[in-house]
Amino acid sequence: MRNGISAAGLSEFAHEVRHQPEQGQADYGVTVQWLSGTRAQVRTLPMILGDQSLNRDFRWLIDEPRQLGGSNHAPNPQEYLLSAVGSCLMVAYLAGASALGIQLSLLEIDVRSELDLAGFLGTEPGAPVQVKQITYIIRVAGDGTPEQFEALRRAAQAHSPNAMSLATGVAVEGTLIVADNSTDETPPTTSD
Repeated sequence: MRNGISAAGLSEFAHEVRHQPEQGQADYGVTVQWLSGTRAQVRTLPMILGDQSLNRDFRWLIDEPRQLGGSNHAPNPQEYLLSAVGSCLMVAYLAGASALGIQLSLLEIDVRSELDLAGFLGTEPGAPVQVKQITYIIRVAGDGTPEQFEALRRAAQAHSPNAMSLATGVAVEGTLIVADNSTDETPPTTSD
């Protein structure tokens, strides 16, 4: 066990996936439910990993700052996007360091991006809707060399599903289901 990660467990799982690739297939999902204004609650769906269904019973809120019509009660979608990139890089960095036997005493990742809201608001024709660029800074300390830490950074980026999905572009497809509006149900709300 190094950095709180079982290198032997990771190696064993990698060996299993090498011999049974279907065991390495992961299916994730969330449900986003509107509460009010720009507030929404996200709930994880069961994760399918190979032939296993894993219960992932987690919930969190999303909101926008007041300047964007929200009530500033939770991080906004872009902040969650950046946290998803940063935490995925962190997991890849930790796994790589643990596999190499490097003990870390510090690992922090700052992730930033810029967004031109003219694209989202539709106020300027041709303005981009997507974030312009995502940059990150890793602060690390431990018993590795600077060269090992930099090699781990490159490997973490190359093996981070979230970072690579954004870097290479991923198709986004949607389907619409129009629900029956005759029910008396109102969206649930949460207390402040």
